Amino acid sequence: MLPDHLPLLLDHCLAGLYVLSGDRIVWLNARVAEMVGCTAEELVGGSFLQFIHPPDLPLVRSKTGSADPYVVRAVRRDGELVHLEVHQRTVEKDGQRLISGAVLDVTARVRAESKEREKLQHDAFHDVLTGLPNRALFLDRLEHRLALEKRRHQTSFSVLVLDIDRFKVINDSLGHVRGDELLVEVARRLQSCLRPADSVARLSGDEFTILLEDVQSAADARRVADRLREELRVPFWLGAHEVFSGASIGIAHGSAAYAHPEDILRDADTALYRAKAQGRGRCVEFDASMHDRAVELLELETALRRALERKEFQLHYQPVVSLSSGQITGAEALLRWNHPERGLVPPMEFIPLAEETGLIVEIGAWVLREACRQMKEWQERLAQPQLEIGVNLSSRQFQGPGLVAEVAEVLRATGLSPRSLRLEVTESLLMDKHPNVAQTMTELRAMGARIDLDDFGTGYSSLSYLHQFPIDTLKIDRSFIHRIGASDDALEIVNTILALASSLDMEVVAEGVETEQQLEQLRKMHCAYAQGYHLSRPVEAPQFETLIGTGRSWAA
Repeated sequence: MLPDHLPLLLDHCLAGLYVLSGDRIVWLNARVAEMVGCTAEELVGGSFLQFIHPPDLPLVRSKTGSADPYVVRAVRRDGELVHLEVHQRTVEKDGQRLISGAVLDVTARVRAESKEREKLQHDAFHDVLTGLPNRALFLDRLEHRLALEKRRHQTSFSVLVLDIDRFKVINDSLGHVRGDELLVEVARRLQSCLRPADSVARLSGDEFTILLEDVQSAADARRVADRLREELRVPFWLGAHEVFSGASIGIAHGSAAYAHPEDILRDADTALYRAKAQGRGRCVEFDASMHDRAVELLELETALRRALERKEFQLHYQPVVSLSSGQITGAEALLRWNHPERGLVPPMEFIPLAEETGLIVEIGAWVLREACRQMKEWQERLAQPQLEIGVNLSSRQFQGPGLVAEVAEVLRATGLSPRSLRLEVTESLLMDKHPNVAQTMTELRAMGARIDLDDFGTGYSSLSYLHQFPIDTLKIDRSFIHRIGASDDALEIVNTILALASSLDMEVVAEGVETEQQLEQLRKMHCAYAQGYHLSRPVEAPQFETLIGTGRSWAA
């Protein structure tokens, strides 16, 4: 029966089958004819090359007589291109050299592979989340822009690097899904503020960069930056949450001095670093002095990383004095860095750097251990068990997952009573709304430690947050104490803080007392404690021990 059904089987198999003599079609099944949109009768006797896409003719000719499979493009009668996978071999029949072959229509597969390649190529140069160009594509565009400027012998472009303010807090509190939604919306807003000729890219995390074309002056770039900052100050809706953010921006202007795109991007990033150091929502333009400063900071960071192992850090202690008894009740431990070449490095120079690099966590752990150890030693040797030690905690330390366990271990190892430890935090920690802050404070207080709010009065929303956190003591910022006697407003503010603390059952320490007049005024206002240069500068451990040992008093 098989021979009777063979033509039917051959015409309906999935593969197209054919026999060639040279390039002339001797025989083919219906599947081949279907692939090119003709009938078998129309094709037999003709050249099979008539259907080959002209650019592929050299490939077909090179494969004549070869048993290696290949894919070739053919043109259907209706003009559509199809991709055919060809398998063939040479045979001898009755002394005639023939080519028998089979073809498969792989058009769908080839198109799918092409789309996948296009996607891979797109993803290699674009950010998957926002769809914006990524760092690699941005640098490529910037390189072409630099080359064009050199040929023109003029520069008319600027590069902006932008960082979203408070992104980590938003991401940590609302989750990464909401954080991603914020990034997508930021990308959309940035694009809406720019011209089609400008380019915006996502560098990494919450950092974006913009290439402004045809900038006629630095003022033009500043105007665009101002527009971007204003747009990003508009609240974002992330799910059911209304979120306020903003952006800090660094600007570098095009110059013939730039040889590589990475250089101008680096300088814009340096300007961004300076902007963030000045506070949120700032915009700073790069100048050459910043590069020198950036190199200095890099060297300082390297030295900072080695400072712990080389034991270059030391603690100074500033007495806290009771204004009713005039006696020292404790001290605030203040970190100092004794650099082997630069001497004492100002805290305001290395503390922000330690915060930015994350080294503050390791350094802060050392401060906590050393301060507790030293205070326990003084309590025992000087028979002063009532003395307390204040230790400053950074936001990074406080928001970390292991702070409570770390404090407990330090107290256990040093033997210091939790009631002798005062942990000082700033208002910015409260206002950042980190989800774990209140819980961490509650656990530390349950342990017996006290929580002091440092530099009180400098934040924007202090009063609205106070009742939400378990605070023991308010430390009035030195800026208010400094103006006592010179400003009625300052006096009224201090009075208000004292009344507020009393109503919330909190203690008060006045910081920055520098004159006898300020001290007397604070006594009259019934402020409980004070510290400042008028009482004592921060001193090394031996000098502080002398102050305690001699019974130094500041009684009225």
